[in-house]
Amino acid sequence: MLETSEERIKLLKEGIPGKKIEELYITGNNFKILRRHVLFEFNNKK
Repeated sequence: MLETSEERIKLLKEGIPGKKIEELYITGNNFKILRRHVLFEFNNKK
């Protein structure tokens, strides 16, 4: 599912958000997320 970039571009042009296409790609190809990224910000104020 969504194996080629052309398929993904077609969905983008139809107005489907990139995040939704990413979710469809992951679930449709039976990928599993093993670890979520941790987002953080440094605060260097002294």
